[in-house]
Amino acid sequence: MRLSRYVAGSPLYWGVYLKVSCILGLSSWISQAVSAEWDIRPRVVVSESYTDNIGMGGFGGGLGGFGGGGLSGSEFITQINPGIDITGHGRRFTSNLNYTLNNLIYARNGRFQARNQLAANGTAEIIKHYFFIDGTATVTQQNAFLFAPLAADNTNLTGNRRDIRAWNISPYIQHRFKNFASGQLRYAHGEVGSNARNFLNNTVDTVIFSLNSGSAFKTVGWGLNYDRSEISRKGSGTYLGNLGTIEMEKAIGSLKYMVTSQFSLIGTAGYERNSFISIRGRTSGPSWTVGFSWIPTKRTSISASGGKRFFGNTYAAAIDHRTRATVWSLSYNEDLTTFGQQSLSGGPIMNASMLSQLFSGTQGGQTLLNQGLPLSFSDPNNFLTNRVFLLKNLNASLTLNGKKNSLVFRAFNYSRKSFSPDAEDAGLMGTNAILTQNTTQTGGNMLWNHRLSPRTNANINFGYIRTSYDVTNQTDDNIIASTGLNKQLGANVNGSIMYFHQRRLSSRSNAEYSSNTITATLSMNF
Repeated sequence: MRLSRYVAGSPLYWGVYLKVSCILGLSSWISQAVSAEWDIRPRVVVSESYTDNIGMGGFGGGLGGFGGGGLSGSEFITQINPGIDITGHGRRFTSNLNYTLNNLIYARNGRFQARNQLAANGTAEIIKHYFFIDGTATVTQQNAFLFAPLAADNTNLTGNRRDIRAWNISPYIQHRFKNFASGQLRYAHGEVGSNARNFLNNTVDTVIFSLNSGSAFKTVGWGLNYDRSEISRKGSGTYLGNLGTIEMEKAIGSLKYMVTSQFSLIGTAGYERNSFISIRGRTSGPSWTVGFSWIPTKRTSISASGGKRFFGNTYAAAIDHRTRATVWSLSYNEDLTTFGQQSLSGGPIMNASMLSQLFSGTQGGQTLLNQGLPLSFSDPNNFLTNRVFLLKNLNASLTLNGKKNSLVFRAFNYSRKSFSPDAEDAGLMGTNAILTQNTTQTGGNMLWNHRLSPRTNANINFGYIRTSYDVTNQTDDNIIASTGLNKQLGANVNGSIMYFHQRRLSSRSNAEYSSNTITATLSMNF
């Protein structure tokens, strides 16, 4: 069954639509930008670090070319990171750009490295209440592979850091048919690339259509949703399976029955069609779910569902609850996806280094720093892969906010089950590809922030992650601990000092290490 026969147009057609839309949008954006309010803030962050294990090698050193690259021992690292934050607000558009040039100078190794880091997004309303264009662009660095040393940032020379470049542009129209229904038609074009050898750069073209009932339907609501993605994979790798292009297509109808004004029963049914080489049988089939939504108060919402998809049973859940001093959150979702799709959408998970890079030195990140929250969190690693995988992601958190103290508790279970052959990652990971066929990362962290004065605060963070390589029954236990002191020295000047400890215990040979780092930082906004 080929669902795309029932939707007018092809990705080529939508590509033409994108170009025309962007030309129209650009002319409108320029006219709005002239009269917009712009805030331009240069900044510079200077830091000095000492580490006793620059390559994060340990009891056995590096790992098959993915470890410390022969580097070991202590090192002093100087960072001089100029950057700029630009925000624009017009009558019908918003724009944000945060750029940092990350310069690292290594005293003993005599190395110098420079890396670009970018987080940009914008939205323009081309035709009022009808036609819009969204866009994003990011350049980050991250740990590429689970089995190699996992650094918190670019400081350590582990041989496991890779650039990830992603951009996405999406024109869409939305319309309300009075109180009968509301609809949206969206096209998105995105590209994801990396400097990782044999990583297949992704070009993703997606068409999304939705039509949902309006206020005229008091008791029984309905919805129609369709999306289709083409993922073109290109790179130096010799293995692409039989398909350089992956197609993912889904058509789903939904019904919602309002039992009360607060409680609803929800059911969905439809069909999925996917085209890729699968090691787990069929890639297409019917799908259905049944569930409920309960919103007892404005501060509490609960939803859950269960059903069947072509790969078996499927579940989803979300709980959010807020009080004056607490925030409770729990979510579970699962879907078939790729690394490229996760990178373009932001995904259900963002690893610690990405989080640090996206916010460090920006206005939002500065606020976080002023509150004393360290920018290195314990998170699962969203490692590079060319394969299609089933992602199951469970996250729970509790935040307690007091007058002088804040506590954050997090727990997660993050599993990736490959549906594509190991051979697709043979060039990327070599024989280690079998390790990452099925992985589970389970753990959490506790963060305590104490405000010593209006301008000074201290923090302690402890995290633990167990990585299980399910095919080989091997495990890694990653322990992360940090403590820091932050002080606002002036209206535009902040200083901090942080101690960071990381240790890995493993059932794999030559995989254990420990590292201690102390960093002093001075940040200035102009």
